[in-house]
Amino acid sequence: MKKILLIAMAALTLAGCKSEKKITSYGDIYAERPTTIYVAPVQDKSERRVEKYPTDVAYNNELNSACAYLFQTAGAPLKKKGYYVIGPVASKEIATMTNLSDKQLRNGEIEVLGKDYGIDAVLVLTIHGWKDANGKKTAYLEYQLRSTKSNVDLMHTWVLATKEVSTNLKGDPIKLQNDVRFAKEYDMDNGTAQRCFLVEKVNDYILRNLPTSSQRRQFEKDQYRAANPSYIKYSWVDGGADVKECSAEEYESQAFL
Repeated sequence: MKKILLIAMAALTLAGCKSEKKITSYGDIYAERPTTIYVAPVQDKSERRVEKYPTDVAYNNELNSACAYLFQTAGAPLKKKGYYVIGPVASKEIATMTNLSDKQLRNGEIEVLGKDYGIDAVLVLTIHGWKDANGKKTAYLEYQLRSTKSNVDLMHTWVLATKEVSTNLKGDPIKLQNDVRFAKEYDMDNGTAQRCFLVEKVNDYILRNLPTSSQRRQFEKDQYRAANPSYIKYSWVDGGADVKECSAEEYESQAFL
């Protein structure tokens, strides 16, 4: 009897941890087979930094740099999956020429991008806010991949991302080796490096979960692998990532209230 109970408990545990397969979560990607992706300029909805913190130049520079870095590094994981990604310079030119509003990119008709530029899907990146508290830098991010053929969401994910900021006994930030190396490589101060490091890691985690491009043989094999949930809590601690599913209520209560 005891053995039967243990088997039943194990089965329930596995069932609770079971993730949706990519063929289910990304069904429209498998149906439409997009190959060319346009990464739209980031929609930065964080607090009006210049108005609220006009004299805090360092803080404003950190957030502006992180926003730019989020945009610049989004293409790399997509290219690794076999997609053709329109580069940042061309993306900004397209944004200027089409003059599509943020609302239209997120919810409206975007067929013009397919007809005029041969774009199959648009990646809309949104920063809803930043928070520095309890020894952590926290970013509230949203990833939305939309089809230019059907205007549907091919992927929609919200991420509550945090990075531990170690401090000494005086409460001053400790420059960890990884952060120092990153700051030196990109000529950044330590605070900016921590923010940029975090958004790059999140970009990689979220976007490399997309199905492999249909131009590669792995496209069909990839469909039975696990897909990411819609809401994710991503924590970078001690040189590694701890990733868990996050409820919509937890994300929205922190990001919007």
